[in-house]
Amino acid sequence: MSATHPVFTALPMPWQEESLAEGLDQICGHYGFSHYAVVTIPAAEEGKVEMKLLLSNWTPRFRRAFERLGLARFTPVVRSLLSDPQPLAWDVEFLYGALPGEVSPAADLFVKEGVAGGVYVPVYGFGAMEGALSFFGPRADLSDRELGELQIIAFTVIGIFAAIRFEENRRNNPLTVRERECLRLAMLGKTSSEIGRMLAISEHTVSQHMNASVRKLNCANRTQAVAMAAQLGYLS
Repeated sequence: MSATHPVFTALPMPWQEESLAEGLDQICGHYGFSHYAVVTIPAAEEGKVEMKLLLSNWTPRFRRAFERLGLARFTPVVRSLLSDPQPLAWDVEFLYGALPGEVSPAADLFVKEGVAGGVYVPVYGFGAMEGALSFFGPRADLSDRELGELQIIAFTVIGIFAAIRFEENRRNNPLTVRERECLRLAMLGKTSSEIGRMLAISEHTVSQHMNASVRKLNCANRTQAVAMAAQLGYLS
């Protein structure tokens, strides 16, 4: 399977999350996995250590349990995604296991879900949309050839998802004048304190505007929000 597989070439235009989800379901089955997820990777310089789930086929029950156990903040995974562009292949016992004879809550969650292992495939280079494609399920090993194929697939999927979000943001999420002012000054390297003084508002109010921009632009942090707003032409 490659980036030119019919799963991608047959996606109707304009791209929609629903059709992308259907394609990911097919890819999941092709490689013998049961679960997939598209996540954003936090910017290391902002100290954020939590992945943000954008698209998945997870059940609400599994997602709640995953979040309750803090697995979106699980340090070994986040650290690897931030520092290594290579796929992170894992198995439940190695990544989430506990002491001999014990079962960690995380391992128990995956085992009950029928998961033996999986892979995170990070993708960089899309500016405001840097993320990873995750697959996991009953198989725990992948060949080098399969890992290479999944890297190509992940790059394609993140690119499509970035295009979908870009169009949604351009069409549906206009920023207020004040939010644009804050982002424009942040792009120039100003801190929240400096922005507050320049706009004659409190630092707390600056943070509120920045957080609103992050939310409206479907970004993981301020750095991504500035990049997305610039790409959308909001800061010119």
